[in-house]
Formats: sequence, C-alpha cells, structure tokens
Amino acid sequence: MEFFNWIGDASPWLWLALGIVLVAFEILAPSFILIWPGLAAMLIALLTWLMPGLSGQALLTIFSILSIALLFAGRALMARVEQDEPQAVLNARGLNMVGRDAKVLSVSGPQGKVEIDGVQWPVTWEEGTMPEVGGWVRITESSGVSLRARAR
Repeated sequence: MEFFNWIGDASPWLWLALGIVLVAFEILAPSFILIWPGLAAMLIALLTWLMPGLSGQALLTIFSILSIALLFAGRALMARVEQDEPQAVLNARGLNMVGRDAKVLSVSGPQGKVEIDGVQWPVTWEEGTMPEVGGWVRITESSGVSLRARAR
C-alpha cells in the first residue's frame, strides 16, 4: 500500500517526466509502442495537476486504461494513414512502365528490346504477338527489369 500512497502523492512533474522519458525512448527506437504510454503519462500529469486528491490506485488504473486506449487508437490511425498513402515504386521502376507504349528496337523470337523514355528494356512478347522493329507495343506486365508486351 505504501507504493500506491507514493504514486498518489507524486507531483504532476513526475508523471510529465515519465511521459517525456517514454517519448524520448520512442524517438531512439521508433516502434510506435512507447509513445502511447508516454502520452498517457503526460495526460495523467495534467489530471493530477487539475485533481490533486486522486489515489495511487485510481491514477495507475487511469494510466493503464489510457495507455491501452491510445495504443489501439494510434494503431488504427496509423493503419488508415498508411492505407491512404500511395505505394512507393522508387526501387521498382518497371512497375511504372505498365500501361505505357514502347518502341520496338529488336525482335529475337519471343523476346526483344524496347525503348521507353530513351531507356532500353528487355521484353518478352505475349503469345501470338510478333511486333516489327520500329513498331509500337503496349507494356502489360513487369517482373524486375524484364517487361512483357503486346502489339498495340
């Protein structure tokens, strides 16, 4: 019971310091886990400043509930933000080529080379497609640096 009395008598500055330490650890090791109890501790600091007579059990209970609620709310918010962001294709340049037209540079059976924006790409022709050199094809798929195309 002495521990709960100590928590109940603790200054709001102690809760604020705990919140700052937890947020600082989050900055050092970004995992989006420690920030939520850190924010909860800061809210408890505000609560103990506004209502100084709360018991240690009440403060720890409110801190626990706030930490869990903020964790779930934060995870839901982060999932929604990540879902709204377009997927980065910086290291998958071939994906940007799908749907574009390309000029045929060479044909060697079911494979060849095409040019898009001045860059040559290896390409495989779709079945039944045999383009002519100098003609145009539409890129339909991308696998690494190899493209798949069909005649326009």
